[in-house]
Amino acid sequence: MKKVLTIGSGTQDIFIEHEGTEFMSLATKSSSIQYALFESGEKIEVKNILYHTGGGSTNSSVSFKRLGFDSSCFCQIGNDIAGKLILEKLKKEKVNTKNIKISKKQQSGTSFIISSQHGERTIFAYRGANAYVTKKQIPFNEIKKQDFIYITSLSNDSAELLPEIARSAKKNNVGVAINPGISQLTKGTLILKKSLKYIDTFILNSTEARQFMIALIETDENYKKLLKSSRDKTTHCTQKDPCLIENPIIYENINFSIYKFFKEVLKMGPKTVVITNGANGVYVGTKKEILFHPSIKTKVVDVVGAGDSFGSCFVASLILKNKIEDALRFGIINSSSVISKVGAKTGLLTMRKIKEKANKLNKKLLKKYPLK
Repeated sequence: MKKVLTIGSGTQDIFIEHEGTEFMSLATKSSSIQYALFESGEKIEVKNILYHTGGGSTNSSVSFKRLGFDSSCFCQIGNDIAGKLILEKLKKEKVNTKNIKISKKQQSGTSFIISSQHGERTIFAYRGANAYVTKKQIPFNEIKKQDFIYITSLSNDSAELLPEIARSAKKNNVGVAINPGISQLTKGTLILKKSLKYIDTFILNSTEARQFMIALIETDENYKKLLKSSRDKTTHCTQKDPCLIENPIIYENINFSIYKFFKEVLKMGPKTVVITNGANGVYVGTKKEILFHPSIKTKVVDVVGAGDSFGSCFVASLILKNKIEDALRFGIINSSSVISKVGAKTGLLTMRKIKEKANKLNKKLLKKYPLK
């Protein structure tokens, strides 16, 4: 049985269900942003409160376990009720919890999640103990014993530990995947860039990819020239169309071509780079091509955990020597199941169930484009 250690955050997720929220959309030349509106001084009636556990490390560790791995989790929680719930859930799923640290000073991370009628969510995130991980706490001896480590978002100063964690794994022939999260990209992009030479698989969503591009431009004039695209017009595309293939990603007067983005990031070290784009689907870049698979038609209940479920399943499939095309399909199937239920772990599937669903999936949905 392959051994995987997940590294990142553990939280209690509190879902607040309510009705009657009004929304406002603001459109720009390049995007449309939707805002939830709450009147100042208004009392909002809550329909229901649901308690789940979340955080990239715990979500991914449960996913790897259900996919048939010897899965262990590293994160830091508080010595409180939320922390006990996090541990209880992991033990129930038979995830190894011996590497989890318990802080006597900090509370467990907690997310308050307000969902819209369309499954999108607004999250009030309290990082808590997750933000106070020190180098001394990183289980370097355990990393040496793994077949693979899967790194999720590292908060605040703990983000600075990424290069040493990834370097330690590579030194011991342990595979490395990372799904960093927007907070880490905002505060530690240069640290992430420095770490990429040790990373096999780099996974971002489209917002995170844009943030990474912006940081490259702002810190290195060479990248500003390389990432500038000649295309400045956008075309309409449906949910099943490869929108990022057909349209540039725009930042100020710079148009980012996904082709150039993949080529430049792959040069930094990763063998595989992934951009998830919500309802539009997923793009995978390798040295020779870009693969695109649209999302699967799903009744969306809640999108929390969608990225963790895709990323962990995609990486698990590659570790198990599945073709990259199948890894892409499997990840999308797992993510589709998760967003059809409340909670980041509820809908996680076994590999047997995923393969059953994959056999029924139209193989022609997957498209390939040469990485020119």
